[in-house]
Amino acid sequence: MAVQASAEPMVLVVDAHELLASSLAVALRNAGFTRVATAHPDSVAGDGTDPTVELAAGDIVLVGLLHGDGRTGLPLIGPLVERGCRVLVMAADQGLGLAGECLHRGAEAVLDKAMSFEGLVGVLRRLSSGSCAMTVEERSALLESIQRHSDAERALHQPFTALTTREAEVFAALVAGTAPKQIANVNRIAISTVRGHIQRVLSKLDVSNQREALAMARHAGWP
Repeated sequence: MAVQASAEPMVLVVDAHELLASSLAVALRNAGFTRVATAHPDSVAGDGTDPTVELAAGDIVLVGLLHGDGRTGLPLIGPLVERGCRVLVMAADQGLGLAGECLHRGAEAVLDKAMSFEGLVGVLRRLSSGSCAMTVEERSALLESIQRHSDAERALHQPFTALTTREAEVFAALVAGTAPKQIANVNRIAISTVRGHIQRVLSKLDVSNQREALAMARHAGWP
């Protein structure tokens, strides 16, 4: 891959929302970034290439995390990093789980879309000058927070791993608000069988009643 002749890296804004991407590109040009382009996530191939934009090592790519249709920008991060690009992920809701996945795939940082434009410009200028978006200490602190969050999530879900497939199916229906009698009718099993599954679920979750079990499931985000 050829290295671009210009010392200034290109800034590529990749976002499913065209108005946001175009507006941000205009604002960045007005802030002094002369090489700014936009691209829709669907136009960026699996190898991180875009037929309308020629990327080179050192170019900066701002990737919108959520596309609004259930998809995310996560698959774009790895290929872009492999091409030598420096990836910044923009997220309206940067939950620790998603932030961790972005960093593990090679993103420089995950930026809150609610941050000030001046703050974004500051990050981009640091990257343009060869510096990092985050200090080693900031990155380490964030990764530690992500690890603690992951451990806590794993602990919350651990009790549910003891459920059998049938117990999990019955309990998931119960969590969704389906009455035991309806669960029995849908699965063509006796109501006594459903109640037996529920009792075993309560025992394995170490709770005394369905209300406690449902509260536990909702707190853990299960299933």
